[in-house]
Amino acid sequence: MMTCVPAISNEIASNERSAPLNSSDPSINSRSIEDLNFHFSTPVKVRLPETDAMGIVFHGNYFTYLEVGRVEYLLNLGLAEGLRPIKDFENVVVSAHLDFKSPARLHDNLSIDVCTKEIRNSSFTFAVRIRHKSENRLIASGWTTHCAIDENFNPMKVPDSFRSTISKYEGWRS
Repeated sequence: MMTCVPAISNEIASNERSAPLNSSDPSINSRSIEDLNFHFSTPVKVRLPETDAMGIVFHGNYFTYLEVGRVEYLLNLGLAEGLRPIKDFENVVVSAHLDFKSPARLHDNLSIDVCTKEIRNSSFTFAVRIRHKSENRLIASGWTTHCAIDENFNPMKVPDSFRSTISKYEGWRS
């Protein structure tokens, strides 16, 4: 059985340096999450099964919040459909990172803020910020990088329609 991870990882690590969509801003690749503009937010309420015995959200569940935010963001842009997180092509998460700042607790109302940080030739990165809604306290921030794949799980070019929709929404210059 052929696996896609080595091919995807090698391609992302290789010279896949196409300019980000807002090529007028070459620093986008090095910008921290705190410097990004988040135009989308979706609410999440912490439920009992997401917490540990102390009533604090278990660290692994924050990645579920990242996925909830990402899917809602894509649905809002008309890029997701039904059970498909992106309707025009398949993708896999190839990297995920999260920095924890303060705990979220049972019944907290959170805000999941999402934006697209960059789009490369075959990969794209979503930045996510998780905040306590009423206190506006930063709970966690991070990102996920995805690779567009074809039916054989090989990396493929991110479709222009996806690039265009994200570019317009994020206010990037093409």
